[in-house]
Amino acid sequence: MDDLAELAGLLQLPPVDEAHWRSSDWSAVEMALGVQLPGDYKAFVDAYGPGAVNDHLLICAPDASVGWTDLVDNNEMAQESCRIWFGGVDDDSSSRLEPAWPLGDSSRWDGDDVPDWFQPGDDLVSWGGTPNGDFLFWHVRPGVAPADHPVVLREHGPYFERFDGGFAMTLKGLLTGAVRSRYLTRWLQAPHSYGFAGRRDSNGRCLE
Repeated sequence: MDDLAELAGLLQLPPVDEAHWRSSDWSAVEMALGVQLPGDYKAFVDAYGPGAVNDHLLICAPDASVGWTDLVDNNEMAQESCRIWFGGVDDDSSSRLEPAWPLGDSSRWDGDDVPDWFQPGDDLVSWGGTPNGDFLFWHVRPGVAPADHPVVLREHGPYFERFDGGFAMTLKGLLTGAVRSRYLTRWLQAPHSYGFAGRRDSNGRCLE
């Protein structure tokens, strides 16, 4: 059994090939994000949609109806929060009017909040978060296949945790205890569940 199938079982969800939330236009989504996304994440979202693991760990999806569940909107917020820390906290309101700069642009880094494992040219693309203001990312590195992008937690402090596995492997490990997190483990104790959120149509109207 692969990691995605085991994750579905832990969350008491039907098998991936028996569930269908929607078929997302992933090419358009990936163009908007500027990165190709891992296949296990896309399969999970197409099957089950956006929602919350154990009412805490939030998983986003394209065109979701609730603000925190929309993948592109969430990523914009998450990356902006990283820019604040990577570039040094600046209370000058004029700095907020500057165009967004790539997180991997080391010429903009200032201070000690860039983790050691994050190198120039890298990126962080967010796929979820928590109600506490934490964000979950993929650590995207040039030349690395999407399936090999490790998951990163950025606690709002900020404090970073970088896990070895990708989307399904990391979530499965967090739920079974094979992966430990200083911030997430206590929220992800059994029994496990997945609460669904809605989606919106091309006009922004809530469908569910």
